[in-house]
Amino acid sequence: MKTIILYASTHHGNTKKIVERMAKKMGARTVDVVKEGIPDISPYKLIGLASGVYFGGFHETLVKFAQEAQFTPAQRVFLADTCGIGWKDYTGSIRRLLESRGVTCQGRFQCRGYDTYGPWKLIGGIARKHPDETDLRKAEIFAKRMVKG
Repeated sequence: MKTIILYASTHHGNTKKIVERMAKKMGARTVDVVKEGIPDISPYKLIGLASGVYFGGFHETLVKFAQEAQFTPAQRVFLADTCGIGWKDYTGSIRRLLESRGVTCQGRFQCRGYDTYGPWKLIGGIARKHPDETDLRKAEIFAKRMVKG
């Protein structure tokens, strides 16, 4: 299945790490939307949106994409994020946005990632060793499940 993962990973590369592992399992193309911009998604049947958490949600570039993209009924979407504190579902707002546009999200993946934003910088950051190998293996398992549908 032709797959693409659009991602934003601007601080420590946490999201990029999980995206690379997922893409390897899926045979997916990856696009850093902050550096490369938004590509044409029309040839893809499975589209992943992955982001670090910025002010409680996905990167603004991916939110704008979710607001404006023209999805076809045949396309499936999944979401992934990395966050310093994993106590809530940070995919909720973008998932609701997509669903309000008739796009069904087939799954979500979240793991902790090294975070030095705001007050965390004063203590050297949190989730310092994440994503770790266990997180990356879970990302691979999730990726296989998304391809199977």
